[in-house]
Amino acid sequence: MKHQFTINSPSEKVPGKVFPDGAISGNGDLSVVWGGTTDRVRLYLGKCDFWKADGNALQPIRGGVEPLGIIEILLPQFPHAPYRVEQDMDHARLTGYYQYKHFDATLTVTVCACENTVLLELDRTFPGLSASLNLLPLEGNEAAVETGEMGDMHYSLRGFDTENTDFPTFGMCACREISRICENGRERIRWAVCVGTNHDTAAYRKQTPLRLSVIDNKGFEERLNAHDRWWQDFWAKSGVSLPDKDLENHWCMGIYAMACCARNKKFPPGLWGNFGTADGQAWSGDYHLNYNFQAPFYALFSSNHPELTDCYLSPLLDFLPKAKSYAKHFLGCRGAYFPVAIGPLGMESGLRSWTKEHGHSFLGQKSNGAYTAVIPMMRWYSTYDKEYAKSVYPYLCEVGDFWEDYLTFEDGRYVIYNDYLHEAEFWSDPDFVPPQGTFDQVNPILSLGLVRAVMKLLLDMSEALGIDEGRREKRQHILDRLSEVKTVEKDGVPVLLEAEYEELKLDPLSLRYVYPAEQIGKYSTPELYQTAKNTLEMIGAWEHGNQFCEYYHAAARLEYDPKKLIDRIRENIEKHQMPNGLFAFVGGGIENCAAIPGTVNEMLLQSNEHILRFFPCWDRTRDASFHGLRAYGAFVVDGSVKNGEIRAEIRSEQGVLLRLERPGEDYGVLYRGETIPLTDLITNLETVPGEKITLFRISK
Repeated sequence: MKHQFTINSPSEKVPGKVFPDGAISGNGDLSVVWGGTTDRVRLYLGKCDFWKADGNALQPIRGGVEPLGIIEILLPQFPHAPYRVEQDMDHARLTGYYQYKHFDATLTVTVCACENTVLLELDRTFPGLSASLNLLPLEGNEAAVETGEMGDMHYSLRGFDTENTDFPTFGMCACREISRICENGRERIRWAVCVGTNHDTAAYRKQTPLRLSVIDNKGFEERLNAHDRWWQDFWAKSGVSLPDKDLENHWCMGIYAMACCARNKKFPPGLWGNFGTADGQAWSGDYHLNYNFQAPFYALFSSNHPELTDCYLSPLLDFLPKAKSYAKHFLGCRGAYFPVAIGPLGMESGLRSWTKEHGHSFLGQKSNGAYTAVIPMMRWYSTYDKEYAKSVYPYLCEVGDFWEDYLTFEDGRYVIYNDYLHEAEFWSDPDFVPPQGTFDQVNPILSLGLVRAVMKLLLDMSEALGIDEGRREKRQHILDRLSEVKTVEKDGVPVLLEAEYEELKLDPLSLRYVYPAEQIGKYSTPELYQTAKNTLEMIGAWEHGNQFCEYYHAAARLEYDPKKLIDRIRENIEKHQMPNGLFAFVGGGIENCAAIPGTVNEMLLQSNEHILRFFPCWDRTRDASFHGLRAYGAFVVDGSVKNGEIRAEIRSEQGVLLRLERPGEDYGVLYRGETIPLTDLITNLETVPGEKITLFRISK
C-alpha cells in the first residue's frame, strides 16, 4: 500500500501560528511546509534550532520557534489550474501537479534525509511555460535580515540577537540552479537550497554556500538515492498492515511527522515541531513539561524508533541547574523543581514577573520533573540499554531527590501536599486565589502515579547498573508507603478520584495514572482494573483537545471495545484531521502524532506489565499483522492474526526473561528446538541475546 495524503485545495492555515494544513516534509531538523497557490508556490522552511530565545517577552508572545525562510516558485501559466499536492510518506517526498489547457508541470520537493538540503525538480511542458525560483526574506519581529548574491547563488539570512534574547540564533538559506535539460518537448530544471545555522557551526555563513557549490547533477542524484535508502531503512524497522487502510495510513503519518522533526539531538521539537510558518507561534512553540513535551514521543518505542528520542533529554539537562536552584530556594528541597514552560539551552519561556510563583509559571504543579521521567522509563524498559541508563540515571536521581525531600511522611504513609493536577492560573493575576474546591492539592492522582514510576525506575536502573545500593532502601520505603489512589462510588459504580478530597469530579486527567504513569494494567488487582475501566466509560473524553494522545492509549490498555475504539478514532479523523494528516484541536500539536500509532500498537501488542500480550484489544475476526514492534524487555516482535489464529516471532535483544500470556487455547511456542504447549496463563522463558521464539497455534 502507498501511504500518502493528497491535498486538493490551497492551504488555509499557511502562514499561521499553529499547525499548518499544507503538505509537510522534513529530515528531523529541517522542514518544508507547502503553501501558496498554483501559480505562486511558497515553501516555508523551518528548523528545530531556529529559536528567538526571548523568554521575557510579554503577551503577545514574541519568543520561541520561528520560520527561517521561504522558497517561492512562480508558475504564471497556472493561476486557474486544479490544486493537487501529494504528501508521500513512504519516500518523504512532496509533489505538486499542475495542468491547464495544453500545459502541464510537476514540481517535486525532497528534504534530504542525510543533510540540510532541499532538492527541487520541475518537469514542465516546453516551450511555452516559464518558471522562476527565489528566496524571500522574512522581516519583522526584531529579526536581522540580509539578502544577496554570490556568483550563481542567491541567499537570505535571518537572525535574532537583541538585548532580550538568551542566546543568538542566525540562519542562512542559499539557492542555485543545478541543471536545466530539454528533451522530447519537455524541460527539467533542478534547484538546490542549502540551509545552515550558527547552532550547526559558527562558520555557517561560509559552510552553507560551500556545501551548495559542490552539488552538480551527479551530486543531486546521489543525494536523492541516499535519501531513498534512509527512508527505506527507516520503514523497514516497523510497520502495520490493517484491514482499515485509512487507519494504517494515519499510523504511518504519526511516525512520519516525528521523523520529520525529531532528529536534531540538541533541539527537540516543541509544541508545533519545526513546522512553523509565522512568527509568534502559539505558546512560543516551546516545551510544556506538564505533558505536551513528552507526548509526541510516546509511540516511538513500541514502533521501534527509540533513536528518535535521542533529542529528548537535551533541554532538560540544559535547564537542570535552574531547576535545582528553584527547588532549593523556593521549596527548600534537593533535586529538580521544573516550571511548566521551557525552551532549549536553559531558556525559560514562561517567565511572568507578576506571578505569586516568584515570577515563574509552575502553575501550582510539582509533578513536571516526574512527568519528564516517563520517556526515559519507556526507553529503558523497551531497550534495557545500559549505556543509555548510565547517561540518564544522574538526571533521574535529581528528579527522585526532589520527591524524597518534598513528600511528607505521616501516619505511616507518604503524602503529597500543595500540588495541583490541573493548571492553577497564578500567571493570570498577582492576586489570583484558586476557587474553593476547584483544584486538587492533596495527593493528586497523577503525581502519585509518577512518583511511583520514578522510584521504581530508579530502583531498577540502580540494580542493573550495580550502583547506589545505599539509596535503594529509601526509594523502596517510598514505593511501599506512598499513599494509594482514592476511589468513590458514582451511581453505584466505583471510579477513580482525582485527588484526596470528598468532592467527586470526573476528569480525563485521572486516566493518566493508567497512561503514561503505567500504574494500572490487566494484572493489577481486579478491583482496581475494573475501577479504571468504569472511570474511562464514565468520563468518555473521546474528543478532548488535550487528551487524544493519552486517553486512547489508556483505553487500549483497559481493553475498551476495539470496534468502538476504532470508531472513536475515526470520529476524530473526520472532525479534526487536516488535509495533510495532522490534527487540529484547540490545544495539541505534534503530541497528537502519537495518538493513532500508539493506540494501534497497544491494540496489537501490550507489554507494559512486562508480560507480552498479543492482540489484547483487537477484534480477532479481522486479519491484521505487524512487523518490528518493540516490547518491554527489549523484545522485537512480528505478529499476525489470520482467520482468528495468532502467530508471532519474538526476538530477544538483551536476554531478558520473556513472560508470555497465552493468547488462547491450544497455543505453544517453538523454544530452543522444542515445541512447548502453553498450559499456564503466563509462561516464563529464559532468553539470550539474539534468541528467537515462535508462538503459534498447535493443531489438535
